[in-house]
Amino acid sequence: MDYTVDDVREELKNMRARVHHGELFDSLGTEVGRLIDQLDYDAPTVVEQLDPVTATAIHEKVSDWQNALIAGQPVVVTDQELLDVMSGLRQTDPELRDKGVFFFISDALQANIFTDAQIVMMTRYLLQDSVLFSHIDETDNDGIFFRSFAVFILSMLNYANRNSEVELFSDDLHEMLIDNLATYIALEHDTRGFVEGKGWAHAFLHIANLLDELTHDDGVTRADKVFLLTVLIERIKRLETPLVMGENRRIDSYIVTLVNLNPLYEQYFLKQLKQWRQEMTRRMQPEVEADWHRMYNQQRLLQGLLLREKLPKEIYDYLNEARNFLA
Repeated sequence: MDYTVDDVREELKNMRARVHHGELFDSLGTEVGRLIDQLDYDAPTVVEQLDPVTATAIHEKVSDWQNALIAGQPVVVTDQELLDVMSGLRQTDPELRDKGVFFFISDALQANIFTDAQIVMMTRYLLQDSVLFSHIDETDNDGIFFRSFAVFILSMLNYANRNSEVELFSDDLHEMLIDNLATYIALEHDTRGFVEGKGWAHAFLHIANLLDELTHDDGVTRADKVFLLTVLIERIKRLETPLVMGENRRIDSYIVTLVNLNPLYEQYFLKQLKQWRQEMTRRMQPEVEADWHRMYNQQRLLQGLLLREKLPKEIYDYLNEARNFLA
């Protein structure tokens, strides 16, 4: 991959700054798309797994904590134990990663057993390049599980911060979250939903979860909400494998929530749709599998929007009038 993660992040940070300064708006999608078009991916390499002894110890520990939570008993987790447990998110074994580590963190957040400092620590851990971008510069590989579950848990951590009595995230952590999320969306290309023998990957569903959470966050500026929406749309346009396991429905839900927040988002998304239609009209008839997947991913997403009851009338009318290019 000629572009490094840092290269992509710096280009997107520059675009984001220009959006904030009012220097980039209507052509934002074009610039983001041009960047994504330049990305290519290396052959996959082996994704390191925890040794069996460590994996078993983590599994036993989270099982004990889960049983204690169910029994209503107090649970105290040290910082080091928490870091050790989160390393289990890299595992291809769904019993440990999904039903073990993820379920525990989710339940523990609901039970408020983590300290404020641990909420921040987990957020910083998951935003590390070695976690959020694990093997992202390669074609489909097992790094997807670490990446995808990091995004899913980040949505929960942001919710915890948003509902805390005090602001837990510093300004620099907010900035890191937006910049790294935008970079992650631009780079992510693995559309797998359920992976036989390894469980759910579901990266784009988890992306939509986090974007939807940020939509409700008053600490995220309008400029950043527009920026993140744009990066997602431009990434979806270029996916060469199918999104067919509930991702489109979740993405549609996020978009409808956003465009109903303020007329700014509604009008911006309508402009995106009009540009999108022009691009699809100019595109030649697909001749290879990847291009067919690109076309049908876009059609399924836009057709799904038409079924949303709360879709603003102007957007509904435009999509309804443009049914021919969605057929």
